[in-house]
Amino acid sequence: MEQSRKEFTLSEHLIQGEKLSRIIDMSHLAWSFDARGLEKLAGNVISRAVGPLRITWINMTLGDDGFRGWRNQLDIDKSPEKYLTIVMPITGYIKLKTADKSIRVNVNELAIWDSSQCIDFEITDSRYEHISVIIPQRLLRADESSCRDLHCSHLDETNLLSELCVQHMITLSKFLDKQLRPYEMSLSNVTVNIVHAVLASFDNSPRDKGKLLEEIKDYIDCYISDETLSPSTISAAFQISTRYVHKIFEKEEYKIGVWIMRRRLERSCADLIGAKVSITSIAFRWGFKDHAHYSRAFKKCFGITPSKYRNTNLA
Repeated sequence: MEQSRKEFTLSEHLIQGEKLSRIIDMSHLAWSFDARGLEKLAGNVISRAVGPLRITWINMTLGDDGFRGWRNQLDIDKSPEKYLTIVMPITGYIKLKTADKSIRVNVNELAIWDSSQCIDFEITDSRYEHISVIIPQRLLRADESSCRDLHCSHLDETNLLSELCVQHMITLSKFLDKQLRPYEMSLSNVTVNIVHAVLASFDNSPRDKGKLLEEIKDYIDCYISDETLSPSTISAAFQISTRYVHKIFEKEEYKIGVWIMRRRLERSCADLIGAKVSITSIAFRWGFKDHAHYSRAFKKCFGITPSKYRNTNLA
């Protein structure tokens, strides 16, 4: 695949056998390995911290015995903090197995495993390459029980978010050898947020109403300048009924339509003070159909017209 950079190819700086397995062990939390496959194992590894995350790229060739390993309780106890790991094969495939589940993860598919539980892996292709991201569970919105339920999960093209996550993992693999320190926290935040979305796609349980309310408010703030934003578009985005969207807001100070209107008006205040554009342009930007509509709504909300608010704050 095109994402494998020249300096990552197997012809340069090969690491052999048991030494390579030790590096894999150090970069992927603690593992135990089957000695039969180590003699003909060869490859290279790039592993680095990106903020609180650990991102690792592996490229290796295997002999006829393949490469097998496992995490037992002794390995788990070496890492007291709990992590969630995302693995994506770039070349070849990997099999993961627990006591009650077995999955095969192909190229551009994702596997998720929880560091607090036992798991086995098996690689039998003569050439194997992958990228992995290890995320402390304390950074995730998912609770400990949800992370346990995701252990040995498989994400393929049937999942709505598969392509987004795959493309992000491919991008990460391209930049592991670059200077990222000034951007590490931003990059780790983007990665964690994508993982949040992936984890949410696995969750079919009823959502807590209070949590859903906060998610909808965040969604409103994200799309507040979209003039089509409405209870019906929100219900479609969250795959719930429009009636239920209204029900979620029924005990709030403002109903959902009023909440959207107030957030638009509040956000427009900064433009009235800081932006050197007409009030009509500001009205259009924040989803109002014209100057008069905006002015009426603004005065009803704040007791003052937009022009007077601007003049008062610029005086």
